[in-house]
Amino acid sequence: MDIQSIIRGVLPTMEANATATAAAGNASSSTQHFQLESLLSMLGLRSLLPMYGLVGTWLGIDPTFILTAFGAVWALNKVARQIYGTAFAVTSEYLMSTIHISSNDDMYMHLMRWLAAQPKMTSSRSLMAETVSKTAWEDEDDSDVSRDKSRVYLNFSNQEAKAPPRFVPAVGLHSFWWRGTYFRLHRKQESVFDDGASSGFSTFKDREDLVISCLGRNPEPIKSLLKHVKESYYNNHHARTIVKRPSPMNLRRYGGRHCWQQVADRPIRDMRTVVLDNHQKMQVLADINEYLHPATPRWYANRGIPLRRGYLFHGPPGTGKTSLSFALAGVFGLDIYVISLLEPTLTEEDLGALFSSLPRRCVVLLEDIDTAGLRRPAEELNKAEEEKADGDSSSKETSKDKEAPSNDWKVSDLAKALKKEANNDDKKGISLSGLLNAIDGVASHEGRVLIMTTNVPESLDEALIRPGRVDLQVGFTNATREQARELFIRMYEADQGRRQQASDSNSAAMKTNGSAVVAAAANGKDPAATEKTKRGEDGGGGPAVAPETQSAMNSDDMDISVEELPGIAEQFAAKIPETKFSPAEIQGYLLKRKKHPLKAAEETDKWVDAMVQQKASKSKVLQVQ
Repeated sequence: MDIQSIIRGVLPTMEANATATAAAGNASSSTQHFQLESLLSMLGLRSLLPMYGLVGTWLGIDPTFILTAFGAVWALNKVARQIYGTAFAVTSEYLMSTIHISSNDDMYMHLMRWLAAQPKMTSSRSLMAETVSKTAWEDEDDSDVSRDKSRVYLNFSNQEAKAPPRFVPAVGLHSFWWRGTYFRLHRKQESVFDDGASSGFSTFKDREDLVISCLGRNPEPIKSLLKHVKESYYNNHHARTIVKRPSPMNLRRYGGRHCWQQVADRPIRDMRTVVLDNHQKMQVLADINEYLHPATPRWYANRGIPLRRGYLFHGPPGTGKTSLSFALAGVFGLDIYVISLLEPTLTEEDLGALFSSLPRRCVVLLEDIDTAGLRRPAEELNKAEEEKADGDSSSKETSKDKEAPSNDWKVSDLAKALKKEANNDDKKGISLSGLLNAIDGVASHEGRVLIMTTNVPESLDEALIRPGRVDLQVGFTNATREQARELFIRMYEADQGRRQQASDSNSAAMKTNGSAVVAAAANGKDPAATEKTKRGEDGGGGPAVAPETQSAMNSDDMDISVEELPGIAEQFAAKIPETKFSPAEIQGYLLKRKKHPLKAAEETDKWVDAMVQQKASKSKVLQVQ
């Protein structure tokens, strides 16, 4: 059946008119031309009139048939769209399950990262590119680092250029398969009016939602997918500690996960690396372990005790207070939420919102809480009066005969008062009562581990460290000789362990191939080459050696064995005064000699003398480093 027959069946009236027109011949051609011109003018296609004549003359095809065919296709397309839209609406309403995910929830971030790792999703035609940089603790390839011509200094100028972008689904509809199930993803973005209840001004904000659908009236496949996504996200964070801080002020008002932003993702810290008395370590670990036990909430509830636990770490700077906090978070697999009370944009309402958005179990760290100046107004008034009384008595005793003119005294007193008033007006932040309400108020968060660190515990208000708010105090001191010895061993034992393993491997290889080595030496080969072969430095079939160990051996570093390390550590510790230097100072000294244990032990006396003189003179300039 040709197209002319189809058109006759669909549009009989138009075919009859066309046949009558053809039979009339030249008599009706002008009338047909006029009618067609009128039709094209009505449709806004008058410019196609010359083409109409060309098609009819050259091809011998009546253009009316072509217009009729296009009209039929257009009509069929509209009908098909209507049918598809109706069928899709009915299917979505009654035959599909849907789960919505808001951008305010952590699941949104988990799902977007999972989608970015799926090859089928990243090959979509509608994607959004995001810049992703590696953290300081992620492994890097040697190809990411280039060297200059001298091959001495590293160069990282192309580090970001080699970092590939991350591709996520763009706004719109997407589809993918997972475990034999078809899923449809709709990422949509809309502007929502914010009444500004918390910020004080109204504005529009963008909000994104993810809508996941699957065939069937049971949403269980979507739940399984989201469970898998969440498990995949946290499996990648195994043996790592996530550090979060309050988000900027313009994001905190949105609430939810926007209250906190991740600032670090670092490997967990081994408790053995913390320089602290073993008894104190075990005491803190046992106390937190008992508090986090699943049976503890019921025990607290039966006795009417709030489920809160607070710790105060106090001691000189550099003694390991923050390090112990990180180590505790790593032992119990908790995230750390750090709050600075000196943040000028942080209000008491923000502090309450931050505490209320904490997860069920976490570590809240308030560092250097003594610097926030949290005191009760009555104590501030008494302190000011005492300082004024001391100042008046001293001035009377020293300047009875040299009393300043009254006008000068009034001007200076007025300047001090104005300066103090200005400081009080500019001071914004958290008051003592606001902090206490956030810690153990009626609406305070329960289940968290609160750790406060301070260098001067005597300056803290008694209400802040009373039992119930601070349940256990841990005192840190400068390093003892035993702790100095542990620091020394910890600094070098890892590399020495790898060197010992390489040495054992080399020894085994030498025993296996001993005859070959002896024969090579008898043949007059270079002894240095033989020594390199013995050490595994020939780059051939010799035993593999760790790169850092190989570099150290080539440069005559770490020239001690594992058996010699304890003895040298004892010599080093014997030269360190008892509780004179902080662990941070000793570690800083060893870091500058991290591949030279013998050099570190030999130069200890010189460094100790310089540090003692510096502390006596209260100088901040290091003479020996």
